[in-house]
Amino acid sequence: MEPVEKCKCPECEKRQREHEESEELNFAVLIALMPIMAITLFSNMGLF
Repeated sequence: MEPVEKCKCPECEKRQREHEESEELNFAVLIALMPIMAITLFSNMGLF
């Protein structure tokens, strides 16, 4: 498979930057929710 060249226009760079920021925010939210999900799982299993 040939590597695809990325477009260097300002619109594509802006879209890529927004995508990366969105991905970073989604990951941060996921990490923040992990303790809540773990506590819920353990309490439902009767371990707490």
